[in-house]
Amino acid sequence: MFTVDIDTGGTMTDALVSDGAARHAFKVDTTPHDYTVSFLACLQEAAKAMQFPNVEAFLKKVSLIRWSSTITTNVLAERRGSKVGLFVSKGQEDALYGKGRSPIVGELVADGAVLGLPSDPTPADVLSGVKQLLEAGVRRICVSLAGSFPNNGAENAIKEVIEDQYPDHIIGAIPVLLGSEMAQLRHDQTRAHYSVMNAYTHTQLATSLFKAEDLLRDEHGWNGALLIGHTSGGVARIGKTKAVDTIESGPVFGTFSGAHMAGLYGFRNVVCFDVGGTTTKASIVRDCAPVFQRGGELMEIPVQTSFAMLRSAAVGGGSVAKVRKGSVTLGPESMGAAPGPACYGLGGDQATLTDALVFLGYLDPANFLGGRRALKVELARDAIERNVAKVLGVSTDVAALSIRDEAVAMMTKLVGNTLKEAGIDAKDTPLFAFGGNGPMFAAFIADQLEMPSTIAFDLGPVFSAFGSAISDVVHRYEQGVDLRWDEAAPESLAPVVASMRTQAERDLRGEGFDPEKATFVWEADVGTSDNDVAAVSFDCSDKDPSLILGALARAAKPFAANAKSQLRAVKLSTRYIVGSHGVTKRTNRVATERPNTRETRFVAGKREEVRVYRWEALNVGDIIKGPAVVNGATMTCPLPAGWRLTVDDYGNARMQRG
Repeated sequence: MFTVDIDTGGTMTDALVSDGAARHAFKVDTTPHDYTVSFLACLQEAAKAMQFPNVEAFLKKVSLIRWSSTITTNVLAERRGSKVGLFVSKGQEDALYGKGRSPIVGELVADGAVLGLPSDPTPADVLSGVKQLLEAGVRRICVSLAGSFPNNGAENAIKEVIEDQYPDHIIGAIPVLLGSEMAQLRHDQTRAHYSVMNAYTHTQLATSLFKAEDLLRDEHGWNGALLIGHTSGGVARIGKTKAVDTIESGPVFGTFSGAHMAGLYGFRNVVCFDVGGTTTKASIVRDCAPVFQRGGELMEIPVQTSFAMLRSAAVGGGSVAKVRKGSVTLGPESMGAAPGPACYGLGGDQATLTDALVFLGYLDPANFLGGRRALKVELARDAIERNVAKVLGVSTDVAALSIRDEAVAMMTKLVGNTLKEAGIDAKDTPLFAFGGNGPMFAAFIADQLEMPSTIAFDLGPVFSAFGSAISDVVHRYEQGVDLRWDEAAPESLAPVVASMRTQAERDLRGEGFDPEKATFVWEADVGTSDNDVAAVSFDCSDKDPSLILGALARAAKPFAANAKSQLRAVKLSTRYIVGSHGVTKRTNRVATERPNTRETRFVAGKREEVRVYRWEALNVGDIIKGPAVVNGATMTCPLPAGWRLTVDDYGNARMQRG
């Protein structure tokens, strides 16, 4: 049986089909007007390539489908979510319990859609506010009051008033989300922010997920498990997925892929470098695990939860190049998949990064996306000349190199800052390059930062889908506690851990998975403040709260001696293995080919014929010296002079100076 892993990005949607022995990768254009179109297109491409008569016949051989995406991320970034209203404690309408104006006010929720309620609101107070919000066009209401965790009785009372007046069986029903249920933490602003983020993005994500599920069941007769990628690096069924659970899930799966490969290679620390059509992401693997941070900004919104350390820059293949104040700039505007770069020939007339790359001779215009699209070099040249070269008063060659160099500068800054933030020295750290354009810039970035090596992966173009392919069903639960670890602590914590354990079992059974076959990992945050927190973790599958707390006491013992130390949060992670396919060393050999040549530009004022190797015709142990270009169906590696590329035991491209 096959597993199918689909990753929807801003420009391309990737799929990886595997039966454990062989893998098949596919890429199609993302369809932002309806994400299920590109989702289904991946299945159609797979069925065709694997010689099934139709999608229905292919799906009969599929055991499960995992789907990760940037749908929620894009809704937040592009500010095209639902109209949301928010009830808060009176006096917090602007700050939302923080210092200064909250960044979501006036952005995710309109200024007039945040209403303050008195400490003991009457039903009339609540319904008057609801009427005001509805008249402003609000269709989802959040309630997030000060001090409403762990006791959220006041929020529930408000929800009951609203639902009594607008029951869910009538057309005018209003979904009500509670901050205390969206983020089970004592941090008031985090609860407010999470509830609004979830309400703002819910409709767009839910529409895509439920439509995909309906298409699979009703049109193709498939009743298998459709599992949704979470930011935690795991997957879960739609019914156990909140919109905020999926923020940046696609890119995060790329980091989990990097962690998996770091373990195979024996690298302790790695920086992951993911370049797509619209954005570039950088993340860190430390001790063969993705680095998570507690507190910070998630999509530029401050929260005090735990999430992957993922940094972004608005530069990718579709980024528009313009001249501002006498210099070339890239982004944040992007041409996306439609109309796309000028070289697509679909009506785009702006110069993009992709146009520069095909004009410089790096991309193979006849074999883009495995030959499914032919790039028109003359259209790329015209766009660069019209929008950049003439404005700057330089040649088209110089203009194209300036576009490339601006991209390299932006990406180098992103990777360098990410390494610095993580406290890791670039000179000791390999660069893992993936995504549709990561290998394109790998050697340039590594050279700038004096990194020892960079690896471009055979599965790099679908690396996030590979991260999904090695994922399991994972549920994470977190509850803030803020108490001193002393003799009274176990009594206070017993109902907390019992509730979390019961909820975890209930969720697994609700998805059709046996909790007895799952693993349970507990974690506690211990520290003197939110900025001084250490995490301790331990495995414990016991159901008895006293046994769980005994294990916690042993794990937290080194911190208990500090009188100022507090237990700040308790977390539980459950994992159920659903069938993943890792990587093995490459054993097959292919027929070798003589390299072609192509006119290429690496430095200003120098056009040269360089050797061009086809990636699919290389074998383990092959060595290529720069200047050269390696082109594959979905991967391109320009190799500057002074660099060499070796195909390693896993069939990946390792690039080093020398």
